Amino acid sequence: MAHLLLNIDMAFFDREFMGEKVSAYFWCVGIILATLLLKRPVAGLLTRISTRLTARFSYMRHKGKIRDMLFKPIERLLQVILYYVAIHQLDNFLDHFSMQHFIGSKERLNIKLGDVLDHVFLFLFIIFLTQVIASFVDFIYYLRMGKAQIEKNQSRIQLLPLVKEMAKLLLWAISAFWIMGSVFHVNIPALITGLGIGGVAIALAGKETVENFFAAFTILSDKPFQTGDSIKLGDVEGVVERIGFRSTRLRNLDGSAYIVPNQNLVSQNLVNLSMRDNRVMKVAVNIRYGITHDALQELIAEVKKNILEIESVKAPVEVTIETLDKETFQLVVSYNLPHPLPEGKNLTALRREVNMKVFEVISGKAVLGTPIGTS
Repeated sequence: MAHLLLNIDMAFFDREFMGEKVSAYFWCVGIILATLLLKRPVAGLLTRISTRLTARFSYMRHKGKIRDMLFKPIERLLQVILYYVAIHQLDNFLDHFSMQHFIGSKERLNIKLGDVLDHVFLFLFIIFLTQVIASFVDFIYYLRMGKAQIEKNQSRIQLLPLVKEMAKLLLWAISAFWIMGSVFHVNIPALITGLGIGGVAIALAGKETVENFFAAFTILSDKPFQTGDSIKLGDVEGVVERIGFRSTRLRNLDGSAYIVPNQNLVSQNLVNLSMRDNRVMKVAVNIRYGITHDALQELIAEVKKNILEIESVKAPVEVTIETLDKETFQLVVSYNLPHPLPEGKNLTALRREVNMKVFEVISGKAVLGTPIGTS
């Protein structure tokens, strides 16, 4: 083997082909092959090294999540860097390929392939570096949100998504300016000045978006409600799932999702149902005429007695006559349920149980009219 190596004509590697040494071509191909073979283990190593600084003592517990978030962006960034190093072994070769662009009648612009590739690699480098940093932001958000959920810190739970979105928005904005300045050679100071002048027009065009954006910070500072609270705004009622830049998402009891603009939440009368200690429920039925006063009083007493026998129902139970129609009158039963409900109790099941009790008593008296539902 040593004899074969000694017989290799080393001068072959010093020969030139299209202005580039043969050894440079071997280096280029070697780096590309090494990148294809070693990118996954090297990216895995870099992932472990970088995440130890952020995860600290929670690294082993969140090992899978860290890999999912950081591995791919780091792998792409590593590939771009190594491919750039490989291609730059052939600088003289790439300079043989150029394009000429005539700006005027006499002025001519010479564009070399090497310069084009430099700009392409710089563009990809900025994009993938931004993705790596954004993945770190996502991972830190994941750790902080998990800690906030364990501690049941509602203020932090609703604040963290907004902070994450703002950080990533700022990150990509910086990345966009970096690309425009470094890759496309845009005059950034002049661009920022132009944006400042046009900012007034943009703000006027996006007036509602700006209002909703600042309304989100009003909600976070005044805290009229938090994530997980049950609120009511006009005819809309539901549990707060998420507070975003533009809108807040509510989930109704039937599973329907309401997307409410933040400006509506701060400009209209809003009821935070989670701050109450009891919930008033009603059930309405129609009673046929013909029942005597004494029989009606007996029926009302029996309805109250049967409803109060249900474990979670709180006194008082009120029964009133509200509507007098041609053939029937409306009997409305009001009762109270604790809020929040005791563990293991379900609102829908409790309402069904109360409704069945009322129906059982009234149907037994044979005075039930056309049913009108419950509320």
